[in-house]
Amino acid sequence: MELRDPENHEDGDPEEDTATALQRLVELTATRVTPLRNLRVQYRLIRKLGSGSYGRVLLARPRQGGPAVALKLLRRDMVLRTTFLREFCVGRCVSSHPGLLQTLAGPLQTPRHFAFAQEYAPYGDLSGMLQERGLPELLVKRVVAQLAGALDFLHGRGLVHADVKPDNVLVFDPVCSRVALGDLGLTRPEGSPTPAPPGPLPSAPPELCLLLPPDTLPLRPAVDSWGLGVLLFCAATACFPWDVALAPDPEFEAFAGWLTTRPQPPQPPPPWDQFAPPALALLQGLLDLDPETRSPPLVVLDFLGDDWGLDRNREGSGGLGDMSGEDGEEEEEGGASLEEGTEEE
Repeated sequence: MELRDPENHEDGDPEEDTATALQRLVELTATRVTPLRNLRVQYRLIRKLGSGSYGRVLLARPRQGGPAVALKLLRRDMVLRTTFLREFCVGRCVSSHPGLLQTLAGPLQTPRHFAFAQEYAPYGDLSGMLQERGLPELLVKRVVAQLAGALDFLHGRGLVHADVKPDNVLVFDPVCSRVALGDLGLTRPEGSPTPAPPGPLPSAPPELCLLLPPDTLPLRPAVDSWGLGVLLFCAATACFPWDVALAPDPEFEAFAGWLTTRPQPPQPPPPWDQFAPPALALLQGLLDLDPETRSPPLVVLDFLGDDWGLDRNREGSGGLGDMSGEDGEEEEEGGASLEEGTEEE
């Protein structure tokens, strides 16, 4: 089942929009979740790749053979079953795009966890590449071009990612020939009611930061454009441009003041002055304070042939950190941290 743009009624039921199609797919998938007493029945668990409030991601290898996978576990006492199914279904529907992390078939549940497998990115996430300085310009362009294509693909199917940030960009090789946007946990159909972030979030746009509970806004693709603009800044500088896109954050106020002053001062405030004019024009469009006039992600492609000024006075390639490739599988199955998170009684 393909999730389509609500405005595109060329195929299938003309009345079924993305939200309806997704709900129907969730209901179908609910009957196909495989119950397991223990994940070790199907996987050899190797090591932890990451963890969060609602679960963890483990490196695992299928017992029937095949490449290693990233096994995402969501705690059943913290995550609704429908939330797990929605993330899995969205992932399966968009896995054909190389800029989106592939979700593999076969949702699972154990007494304590929901789980599904995704392709494994051996070089971790983008935040791991950003150490003391940003990436070389060529790599920044590669990253944002691939993400722009992935976001355009999502938006064309009536979906908004809503969580574009370096932690959610997975890297497959040390020169970013392929990166993929992951973590579709917040991905929703366009128009879904969206509240303010639960706390200060540097990648959230000002229209969401301004919300006061219980107010919501309809989710729009412009949220992802803003996230892509912030991510471009992060990839180039190895830091966020502000703590939160609201006054009185001084960094945001300086940027917003420059952006809205007419006539606009020719020189932007630091650290924006390190970007060449084409990169500044791109950032101005993606970080437009008005979501109605904010540039779509694919505008990135119009600027790839320009000099962004990121390699000036930079020694060496910079920003690559310790990118030594896929770690070995040294940890024995049955390690304490894995037992803690996956062993079922």
